[in-house]
Amino acid sequence: MLKSGIFNWFGYILPIEERLRLIKEANFDNVMLWWEDESFPQFKDKKNFVSLANEFGLGVDNIHLPYEDCNLLWSDTVSDRERYTNELLKCIEDCKNSGANKVVMHTNRGSISSVSNGYAVDFTNGYKAFEKIVLLAEDIKIKIAVENTKKFKYTDFILTEFNSDYLGFCYDSSHDFINGESKGEILKKWKKRLFCVHLSDNDGLDDRHWLPTKGIVDFKSIVDIIKETTCDSLSMEVYPSNEEKQLTPIEFLKLAYNRNKNLS
Repeated sequence: MLKSGIFNWFGYILPIEERLRLIKEANFDNVMLWWEDESFPQFKDKKNFVSLANEFGLGVDNIHLPYEDCNLLWSDTVSDRERYTNELLKCIEDCKNSGANKVVMHTNRGSISSVSNGYAVDFTNGYKAFEKIVLLAEDIKIKIAVENTKKFKYTDFILTEFNSDYLGFCYDSSHDFINGESKGEILKKWKKRLFCVHLSDNDGLDDRHWLPTKGIVDFKSIVDIIKETTCDSLSMEVYPSNEEKQLTPIEFLKLAYNRNKNLS
């Protein structure tokens, strides 16, 4: 039986403890975390998030790493590439030390060839960066899941080049059903490397983060494929739609939980 999970930010501005409490109250098994300190209503150190989730009886499916400068992984400027790679290595090691077993990262933002400031499409640069990332993952025994974003060719290249038990795939259903993406084909291709999922729906125009079955994503075929893999949690990255914003946080979470269980 697949477990149920949800990202700890689900569209309501609340302290992290309150969000985790409500997620558990709505009967979710797992939570996904973001690797960034929180400041409202008081400072909370990200290094304590895993233990905090566990205190509320939640498993941690994965921690998402920051991705704002991820195109630097492919930069032909060595100092920029190495600086960003080292920042990621530090994040990964800190996640492991906090109790995480799996992290999610982006390989790119958009099409790197359209970005200036020294970025290159020379895949050798990305290979050099990920060689260090995979070596660390194998050394400290933490799983790295690379996510499908716009222009999947970068993630596809990394999964092809590095055949490691500690490097796998994070499938985002919404990303895969916009911008002319594969509509499930990449999940079929990489299902044997699937570590985790980000499930949400959209209208085919933008990454809406709707609850499953509201938009165009073919969840029946996607979930059927997921059931063939070792991925054990249907984890969602969802926010309330305009019509759902009238719901209280717990009402939205219970709606999300029921939608999640109906998928499986």
